[in-house]
Amino acid sequence: MKNRTRGVAQVIEGARVVLRPLNETDLETVCKWDTDYYIAAAAGPSDDRHLDTRSDYERILRSRTARMFAIETRDGTLIGDIGVVEISWRKREAELVVRIGDIRYRGKGYGQEAINALLRHVFINTKLDRVYLRVFSDNARAIKCFLKCGFQKRWVMTPRADRAGEPSRRIILMVLERDDFVRSARCRAAS
Repeated sequence: MKNRTRGVAQVIEGARVVLRPLNETDLETVCKWDTDYYIAAAAGPSDDRHLDTRSDYERILRSRTARMFAIETRDGTLIGDIGVVEISWRKREAELVVRIGDIRYRGKGYGQEAINALLRHVFINTKLDRVYLRVFSDNARAIKCFLKCGFQKRWVMTPRADRAGEPSRRIILMVLERDDFVRSARCRAAS
């Protein structure tokens, strides 16, 4: 983010989670999550936003338009990853990507806490005014979480049919503006 210094680890803390920059030791675990059935179904067949090869990992580390973090429990257990990608400093917006890769921690509020901690950081420490995300319309658990974090549904996209002629899944675009985040007092609730 704005106060990120190369070589200096920036840590973002929540009550039960710690967000820290991804590092090379995380790569094997993160890549393994990409093969998880639930994650693959939630991400869709052509999701290229997550790290699945060493070159993707290295590209994201060098990128000026992405900031990715590991999600750890307070005891240091790596349970997921989260970040903002497609950062447009000119438009002051970025896309949120998040997943809880460790199945033992899904559905227990860790993702919501990580999202709120990252949003608090983004809206307080950067000039970004808008964070958006895309989610499949049949991913009810994720949509519920995003709504709790303050995101609002903006529109539904229906992509063209895939190569086999099958209709594609609908995608919901959800948005959270800085003013809405601050106004709803999520900054205080996330700390």
